[in-house]
Amino acid sequence: MQAALCEGYGPPEVVHIREVPTPVPAAGEVLIKSAATTVNSGDARLRSLRVPRGMGVAVRLRFGLTKPKQPILGFDVAGRIEAIGTGVSRFQVGDRVVGSRDFKLGCHAEYVTVAEDGGIAALPDAISDHEAVALCFGGSTALHFLERANLAAGQQVLINGASGAVGALAVQLAKHAGAEVTAVCSGANADLVRSLGADHVVDYTTEDFTRNGLRYDVIMDNQGNATYPRVKGSLEPGGRVLMVYGDLWPTIAASWQKAVISGTAKLSADHFRTLVALTEQGALRPVIDAVLPFTEIVEAHRRVDSGHKVGSLVLTFDHDD
Repeated sequence: MQAALCEGYGPPEVVHIREVPTPVPAAGEVLIKSAATTVNSGDARLRSLRVPRGMGVAVRLRFGLTKPKQPILGFDVAGRIEAIGTGVSRFQVGDRVVGSRDFKLGCHAEYVTVAEDGGIAALPDAISDHEAVALCFGGSTALHFLERANLAAGQQVLINGASGAVGALAVQLAKHAGAEVTAVCSGANADLVRSLGADHVVDYTTEDFTRNGLRYDVIMDNQGNATYPRVKGSLEPGGRVLMVYGDLWPTIAASWQKAVISGTAKLSADHFRTLVALTEQGALRPVIDAVLPFTEIVEAHRRVDSGHKVGSLVLTFDHDD
């Protein structure tokens, strides 16, 4: 099968496609014939080691000192089950599914194995592979943090970085929960986030939301620049800051604050099922920046590196058969 390998840290050009053996599902695993995957900020950060300040050593120790231990990046996949391992009972060959290997990675390939009891969910015909895979990384991350914040109807929520893969879905999930949503993004993306349900939009290039005198019950920071010291004056009493992305030392410094919720989101089957159901109901719309063939994965990494990606960047596979 073809897979995209990242055999050294560096710019997009370190990624290259080559033939590798097709994996065989072990007991309790399914083999998915990939129809679509994504290149997201997590892939780009691992590839380039452009990680939060202070996290470089920890990331190298976990993922590889001089090069990635797992050279095939990719968090998520949508497609059909090609084969099943022994003991699999919930899925059959031919089922359409969306899934994730989380930080085990390996989804930038034509075939991917995923544990039946891991991050995998059935996919209805009403949702395309492109849409499904665009839900995974951003949607599961957004759900994880909004659930931890105990978001309730009527609360004021500000989402910093509202047009990215996480933010675009967080805006919609917060609105679905009944919150009043303020989206922070560039003016170029204001119409997009309004179409997703944002009640108010702050153009960060012309306005600092921490200086407008308004207060929020929840502030979600997807960019790493809305640290607790900067935004604490914008919190309602009892408010929470969701640090989806941030440098190590500000995170540690804020960790003793009960108002701060941080950590790494774990992609889960429950989250995928929720996201798929909301999309099927019309309550959630996956936002796709572009759909590129898998062979253009280097260009996809360049697009993510540019910082101008909106929503998710999807790659599709052209199987010979």
